[in-house]
Amino acid sequence: MEVGNRIREEREKLGLSQEDLAQRIFVSRQTVSNWETGKTYPDVQSLLLLSSLFEVSVDSLVKGDVEAMQEKIENYELDRFKVKASMGLALALLVVGAVMLAILSKQGQPPTSPFFVIAILMLVAGVCVSVVAERIQKRYDIDTIREVSAFLDGADPAEIERNRKMPKSARAALQALAGAAVAIVFMTVVYLIISVAMYL
Repeated sequence: MEVGNRIREEREKLGLSQEDLAQRIFVSRQTVSNWETGKTYPDVQSLLLLSSLFEVSVDSLVKGDVEAMQEKIENYELDRFKVKASMGLALALLVVGAVMLAILSKQGQPPTSPFFVIAILMLVAGVCVSVVAERIQKRYDIDTIREVSAFLDGADPAEIERNRKMPKSARAALQALAGAAVAIVFMTVVYLIISVAMYL
């Protein structure tokens, strides 16, 4: 994607650091860095702020990216099933593993029993599968690319914001909760491993 190079060029023309640019358009320095390195794509609101600050059109900022965005959307459609299947599998592994651990603990099974090991492996596999699915989604940054594509096709930015499935703040909160859940699962696994080691 060319937009990262364009942002860097325009930023340097104005003599701004990534931190300076981030403050002017109300994002973090890391966000600007991610745009410039092509890790993520700026959303519509950020593109509008950038075009105003740089005194260039949004079209000139994203020039050369339209075909790449369309290709990314098409490729994501092929991988979307993998993402959904992976998320479903991860959830099933985490739930079944946690329920198994609860039942085995209540029955007084020792942590060295084969069923305990299977339950722990299911939890670990669930976390691994969810991380893989999350990486696929981040690689595509598909929601942002679809919104930018809609904007370039003439959609109103306010309408795009209203039609968003989940506001950014809610998405951030959900990701924080998911991170906390993964941390809890990880700590449970560590606790069980330590318990097993103590029984041996």
